[in-house]
Amino acid sequence: MGNEETRRVIDDLYEAYLAGDPAGMLATFSEDIAFRFLGQVDEQGIDEARRFFDHSAGLLVDLDFRIERKVIDGDHAAVTWTETARTAAGAPWSNHGVDVFEVREGKIVSLHENNDVRLVHEHFEKYEPGSKA
Repeated sequence: MGNEETRRVIDDLYEAYLAGDPAGMLATFSEDIAFRFLGQVDEQGIDEARRFFDHSAGLLVDLDFRIERKVIDGDHAAVTWTETARTAAGAPWSNHGVDVFEVREGKIVSLHENNDVRLVHEHFEKYEPGSKA
């Protein structure tokens, strides 16, 4: 896959994320996606991704998410980002990270999100894979 197709898929994911559209985000994933959000989840499959997104909905409010840089190399991409918000409990939130992707046949097959896990553990309830939100 070329850089343009990978960029399109990654852009579609972030467009859905910024619109608060989890269904649009899931539409960019393969059925057997491998996804890891550091300090939160390390699972596989679109059904588990759906449960994780349901769990994560509403954890942050007044989100200001900014993409700092995208690096695309064939079917791989890395995106650095920063974000500020308030947690659902009202605490200030400021985090940064990098998302690493693999895209095949127009779908994300691997997503590894890295961020400051100290903040995740301090502010968010632990996610239990297979749980219902």
